[in-house]
Amino acid sequence: MSSPSARSVLDAVRSLLPAVENSAADVDRHGVVSADVIEALHDAGYFGLLQPRPAGGLDADLEVYLTATRELSMACTSTGWLAGWLGVNSWGLSMRDPRVLVEIWGADRRALLCSSYAPTGRLHRRDGGFWLTGRWSRCTGARHSSWLSAAALRIGADGAAQDFMAVLVPSADYAVEPTWNGLGLRGIGADDVVVAGAFVPDHRVFSWLHLDREVFPTALDQLPQPTVFTLAGTMPLLGAAQRALHSAGETAQRAASHPVAMAATDVELSLLQIHRNVGDLVRCVAGGGHPDTDLVLRTRRDQVMACERAVGAVRAVVDAGAQDAEHGVDGEVVIERLWRDVHTASKHVSSNVDQVLSVAGRFTLGLGIDDLIW
Repeated sequence: MSSPSARSVLDAVRSLLPAVENSAADVDRHGVVSADVIEALHDAGYFGLLQPRPAGGLDADLEVYLTATRELSMACTSTGWLAGWLGVNSWGLSMRDPRVLVEIWGADRRALLCSSYAPTGRLHRRDGGFWLTGRWSRCTGARHSSWLSAAALRIGADGAAQDFMAVLVPSADYAVEPTWNGLGLRGIGADDVVVAGAFVPDHRVFSWLHLDREVFPTALDQLPQPTVFTLAGTMPLLGAAQRALHSAGETAQRAASHPVAMAATDVELSLLQIHRNVGDLVRCVAGGGHPDTDLVLRTRRDQVMACERAVGAVRAVVDAGAQDAEHGVDGEVVIERLWRDVHTASKHVSSNVDQVLSVAGRFTLGLGIDDLIW
């Protein structure tokens, strides 16, 4: 059977949107996206969009993945956020040791990875690898995953941190503790993952700060990691904002039509900026180049502004008196759920507007920057 095209995957995802939207109230109420929805997204090919081609994925156009994630989020922000992070965690693994792809997807082409890149793990050298311990909080989709991709500090014999590492750990080596109880994004299952002690072989441990820039097998892999991951965290906010603007309908107060129109303009502006920036990045790497600081930081700046504008758009709809504009299943007020979702999502590290704009401002003024956030 031939592999689906990225466009056919997008069409298949769109066919699921009515059912995803109908489930949104239950997801919010019960705090879980059903396994059936995850399986349907597998069947549609969504999780294969950024999965390495040698592991059965598509290594697809980043734009298609971002569009699919945003449209899922319009139907249900929790589902879009959960799927988006589970999907992006497959990205870039083709640049790792080939044994990694076999271990993750050799026996199960539908294996998913959860992640946390706060360096709360500790690695101590052992023969052939490292001994890992740690706890990682807010690992979206931990219960849907069979692998953890996480950050850890490599500790030397003197007890001092020597490097910032990324590790891959199978579910047999960790426990998931049900800790997620967010105000919004109720269904993402961002639980804690705990490794009490596990051996991790060398081929599943990677330096975060010293990547070999010559080993990227595809143009998709050459995109900057912060760019890909932060955009993954932005699409759900934009999708929720678009859904909120749609929910305003005709019941918004006439006097508030101006701020709602401004909010719609802000969301459209952000989508256009992201489209431009992703296009510039893809053309750069496809031509054999490496994105420079100006392009990468511009993309990061526009990404955090998109998050802020999305929250502002939902707020504008609420302020317009549109909270009664649309009711979902069992009388649920849709805009109230969206308000909680975007405010929860905006607290993610990828949405730190003040920090990113501070760096962007220093760069614009010609001042030195050495921050790793972009």
